[in-house]
Amino acid sequence: MSNELRIFVPLAIRAIMNNLAPRMAVCAQTTITQLIDLNPVIPERISAGEAYDIGLTNPPYAKALFRSGHADNTSHRAFGRVPLAIARKAGPGGEITEEVKDIKALLHRAQGIGYTGAGTSGQTYLDVIKRLGMGRDVLPKSHAMGGGAPVAAVASGDAELAIAPLTTVLSSPGVAPAAIFPVELKAHIDMSIFLSCKPRTGATTAHAFLTSSALDDELAAAGVLRFQLD
Repeated sequence: MSNELRIFVPLAIRAIMNNLAPRMAVCAQTTITQLIDLNPVIPERISAGEAYDIGLTNPPYAKALFRSGHADNTSHRAFGRVPLAIARKAGPGGEITEEVKDIKALLHRAQGIGYTGAGTSGQTYLDVIKRLGMGRDVLPKSHAMGGGAPVAAVASGDAELAIAPLTTVLSSPGVAPAAIFPVELKAHIDMSIFLSCKPRTGATTAHAFLTSSALDDELAAAGVLRFQLD
């Protein structure tokens, strides 16, 4: 048990962490156990006393964990910012738009839109729709689903569009990004990284590996942009 690091990983960056974990394990000279869940659920599991060494989740959740004594505030760093995206079924053609007017038209034309009901991406989507004044038109055809289900529904043809983090869209077979919500819509999903109050040997090294600028280009290609904490 001592030769193990337990890391809470948001579902949106599961594919990225799967690629990084073997290198991180070598760097930290230990094994890595990933505890994968939706961003809002991760702080609930930590607050309930589940053992962990490194946590990743949205900054507001991280700050609440610091206040309650469930995480080490001095280890708080930015991990990455993931834009919200719209997925369509993969196929020939189809440009990726970041124009607000095009995104509004895409959502208006769609017959069925899936989003993650209990996830940060879903709540972000609902907020954007409200701010765009499209609730009456878009919400009746938007359907809350479980984690990972929206992109799977698009891939299988059960939904026309899916709202998901860009990381999820890029790593999911059978789908492709149709749109990326631009910065002005404030639809990005920020993720922090931090240590537990009593991390095991190797956790500090793994934390340094995940926050190293050497990973910036690799993360960007997978849909994660580095950012600065407020």
